[in-house]
Amino acid sequence: MSLKKTITTTIALGLLTASVLSTNVVSAATSSEAQEAITANKNATNDLLKQIESANTEVIGLDQKISTNASKIADQEAAITKANNQIESLSDQITDAQKEVSKRTVVLKKQLVTLQEKSGDAVSGNVYVDFLLNSNDLSDLVSRSFTINKLNQASKEALDDVNSAKAKLSGLKTEQENTKASLVATKTDLEKQKANLESLKSEADQKQTALSQKINDNKDELTALQADFDKASTEEADAAAKKAADDANNAKKDTPQPTSIDTPSDNKGGTSVFGGNGKVAGNSAGNSYAWGQCTWYVKSVAPWAGNNWGNGAQWGASAAAAGFTVNHIPAAGAIVSFAGGQMVGSWAADGAYGHVGYVQSYNAAAGTITITQGGMGFSNPAGPNTQTISNAGAFTYIHN
Repeated sequence: MSLKKTITTTIALGLLTASVLSTNVVSAATSSEAQEAITANKNATNDLLKQIESANTEVIGLDQKISTNASKIADQEAAITKANNQIESLSDQITDAQKEVSKRTVVLKKQLVTLQEKSGDAVSGNVYVDFLLNSNDLSDLVSRSFTINKLNQASKEALDDVNSAKAKLSGLKTEQENTKASLVATKTDLEKQKANLESLKSEADQKQTALSQKINDNKDELTALQADFDKASTEEADAAAKKAADDANNAKKDTPQPTSIDTPSDNKGGTSVFGGNGKVAGNSAGNSYAWGQCTWYVKSVAPWAGNNWGNGAQWGASAAAAGFTVNHIPAAGAIVSFAGGQMVGSWAADGAYGHVGYVQSYNAAAGTITITQGGMGFSNPAGPNTQTISNAGAFTYIHN
């Protein structure tokens, strides 16, 4: 199966999963129904965050492949330019060799004509023949014959050498032209791969956008559910108080006491309170996390974080459910959450619990964040332990 088909299928399945999660704001008549719906909403948001994490990983991988592909195309273009220069140079050399062949051919023809011209005192009218006939003896005849043959052979070898050089240059030119054709074909293939990768990246970006929109829809639903929960809790508390008063009156107690009914709540601090910006404040007073854990440290430096957000890997879903902005955009002052097993620089977060830290600064040019953190694996569990991490866009950020 092709790379495009594989990733396109994955994106389609991811969007299908997201579409199954209802975007309609639901309502609940009782606090228990509202609590169940809130839990389902948080689970759905957590699933969406995992899908966004996966889509973000796809985008990062595609960006790297596009960068590598562009580098290869640049190399091919440089090689094609070099081949063109060599072909041009060989063409000039072939032209020069052709001129040399023509010049030598003219010289040889002139030599032959000159040798065969008649002279005034020639015996036979042919310089070659006269040169032989004028031999003093047999030894001189042999010597003169050898000289004539040597002259003719030298002229022939000179012409052959030039023709051979010309043929060799022509062969080199053909070889360079074949090399150029191969380079051009490879470049064309790389350009097709680049277009394919850019198309896949666009689809992955669209998937991220769709999932982010779904999370926003879930936030609206959560707000409505939390309002239903508060309303139902109040109504149930009032009904319970009324029933207690009625029971007391029916029992004809002399000093009836009002029954104190605790209001059910998703948070330990009682009924949730909504902030003006849509965030669910919940129970954020104090620090209920265990000392020496990464969650304890982050809560101590970011008191706006919730006390019941779970392990480090769960903070993104919990914060999103509480109305906070959660995405993959680094920023100073944000909380960064690492998934279970995700690399935190040179070490990996716990496979089951993940990890959290506090972003002190973000270097957009270098793509790095500098964080402070706590945890039992550090020499100072209570923190701060400072670390600079690259590939900043791969992590989940919670913004206040």
